[in-house]
Amino acid sequence: MRTESEPQLALPFRIPVLRIFTLPFIRAEKRDVALLGILAAFLTVAGFMMQGNGAYDSDGWFLLATGKRIVEHGIPYTNPWSFSSYRPIVIQQWLHDVLLYGAYCLAGYDGAVIYQIVLSVVFCLSMCFAVTGFKSGRLPTHQMLFIIGLALFGAGIYICVRPTAWSMTCLCLTVGLCARWRRTSDWRHLVGLPLVTVLHVNVQAAMWPLDAFVAACFLLPETPAKLFDKSRNIIEALKETAPIYIAVFAMVMASVLNPYGIDGARYVIDSMGAASYGNVISEMKPAFEATKGFCMVFFAIGLLPIILTVWIRRKPIDPAMLLMLVVTLAAALLHWRNIWIFSLVSAITFASQLPRPATNKEPSKHSKTILLIVLLAVIGPISANAYVYATNGQMTCWESSEASASKLIDKVSDSDIYDPVVYAEDPVIYNYMEWKGLKVPFDLRPELWEDTGSKKTTSPYRDYVDSMKSAKKKAKYLAGNGFDFYLVSKKNASWYAKQLNLTRVSSSNTLVLLASRE
Repeated sequence: MRTESEPQLALPFRIPVLRIFTLPFIRAEKRDVALLGILAAFLTVAGFMMQGNGAYDSDGWFLLATGKRIVEHGIPYTNPWSFSSYRPIVIQQWLHDVLLYGAYCLAGYDGAVIYQIVLSVVFCLSMCFAVTGFKSGRLPTHQMLFIIGLALFGAGIYICVRPTAWSMTCLCLTVGLCARWRRTSDWRHLVGLPLVTVLHVNVQAAMWPLDAFVAACFLLPETPAKLFDKSRNIIEALKETAPIYIAVFAMVMASVLNPYGIDGARYVIDSMGAASYGNVISEMKPAFEATKGFCMVFFAIGLLPIILTVWIRRKPIDPAMLLMLVVTLAAALLHWRNIWIFSLVSAITFASQLPRPATNKEPSKHSKTILLIVLLAVIGPISANAYVYATNGQMTCWESSEASASKLIDKVSDSDIYDPVVYAEDPVIYNYMEWKGLKVPFDLRPELWEDTGSKKTTSPYRDYVDSMKSAKKKAKYLAGNGFDFYLVSKKNASWYAKQLNLTRVSSSNTLVLLASRE
């Protein structure tokens, strides 16, 4: 029974399910704190497990191939894997590829797992930097862990060997620097923004404009009341925001500091629409189509804590964070691959709403918090890779992918044909062929293979996508491209052999290599 000394809790705290989420934010009883920590670990592990392949990603082969090429021959400016030697290339993630290949050289495919863990740790620490920028004082450790867990539920899907974790880190650094500037009015915090851009444009050039957008959001005042204050002097407002204007301009200028100069800086513009052509790549589809409605779980987990905080505290959302939240939600709805951006922004928005207790100056407490953040960052990748290893025949996805294609690609390499042209039913095989040093018709970087003419854009990738629309178009595509070999699934091998008069050269556990009888 409730006593007079125990006042009735507000409504959200009395709802059984919501109590789990809300009570640890108003009291620090051991049971509630432990429960929130367990929930953070669950969200983290779930985020990494949903990726499904551990450190492996289908892009991994061409990322390794690119890193190897740069280490051995320097930055390429023409596509070394194209049959057309004139085709220009921009390696937007060249620095990431070099680091990934360095990890592979040190420890093989285990090096890729180590690199994934390092990326996870770096991101989680940058997330901590972003969250602590809004107000003086530190959040309790269990709250910080929960916020990072919220972010990792959506972001963990993309923390693998892709460069996306670097983009997550740069976004968090940008938020942290801008929030500190606005809180302290010290323009020196913004000096770091161009440096973030230089890092970003060299690890994932397509995403550096995201940092400029985030910084520009901080042109908005910190409260809605100040935003709609008609008595506010425009000149004073411009003076207040001048450092951000200058910083964003400096970020744009800094974006050319990459091996490709202006071509690297405008990579996102040149590549716009290429990956979404034909609606083939699942992550480029709208969220509901790509996930069959499961995306609602991600949106609910991202938005529910914010809604509850606004409800309980009766405090409006920071206009800068609200703008980011709305834009990233729309971006995720349009293209599922943007879910990581929404997850990060929603977690940071939630954190920006939380009150800060008095600053704890005990170094031991800070060290403990950092240690627990690192532990949270590590358990996700380790759990995901251990699960894959246990359920994939005691092999990583790298090893199983290589086992299915390696012998067949060696047959192609050993043939007497100079630069053999291979049709791959699954284009991921082209990524692996690049790793093996072979030329390919295209790979899963569609933007690198486009030729923009006076009338329309053409590319071998678009030709391939168009061929999938009907059996007639597929037959025409197969007959008209002069393929020397055909790498197809066992299930469909007989169809190809019959339709094109092919003979079996070799096979693996999942694939069959066919060639012309002539």
